[in-house]
Amino acid sequence: MCGGQRNGRAAVELAGQVPEWNRNCREGFRVQAALLVIDAQQEYFAPVGGLVVEGGPEALSKIKELVAAFRAAGRPVVHVVHEALDPDSSDFRAGSEGARMHPELQTLAGEPVVKKHFPGAFSQTPLEAYLRRAGVDTVVITGFQTQHCCDTTARQARERGFKVLFTSDATATRNLLLRGEVVAAGEIQRATLAAMTGFAEVVTAAEAARAAQG
Repeated sequence: MCGGQRNGRAAVELAGQVPEWNRNCREGFRVQAALLVIDAQQEYFAPVGGLVVEGGPEALSKIKELVAAFRAAGRPVVHVVHEALDPDSSDFRAGSEGARMHPELQTLAGEPVVKKHFPGAFSQTPLEAYLRRAGVDTVVITGFQTQHCCDTTARQARERGFKVLFTSDATATRNLLLRGEVVAAGEIQRATLAAMTGFAEVVTAAEAARAAQG
């Protein structure tokens, strides 16, 4: 089994390198699937956040199960965190409580943390370089929000030739407004998952966990 030691916080911000624990993993077998945990930050959870998603705790529980499965199999777990470029932003402001990773998710030493400033995790980040060098050909999408950063990252991954597994129960969103009318979170979730079927495989967290064994 490959892995690091739990340090209770993000180990390093990814700067294009393959962490030592992952290089060691590659000596034994070719890594195929990587788990992307997108924006699992307090901004999406009560009582801290201002963008609280519906079903967030349930989705977070599924994310934690997948993180455990990928770690147990020695597969890469990549944490993606959003940070607003505007220092006066009300959401995801650098250094704010909302921008912090959810306390129930702890990183392992050597697990990469990708900081992004745009919806897509591949936009102006070293994520693709890391995945290529780690031998990854499949990404499992989890996190928040389903139709925003998760959707965008999934599309970017597919455009770059990665197989995409998009989790239906380890993602979540919130109610939105369209010309003054509320569009329910459940409706947005369902529509986004339907759209995903055009270029990704929509799976449950339990089904995605099997990718860690592949």
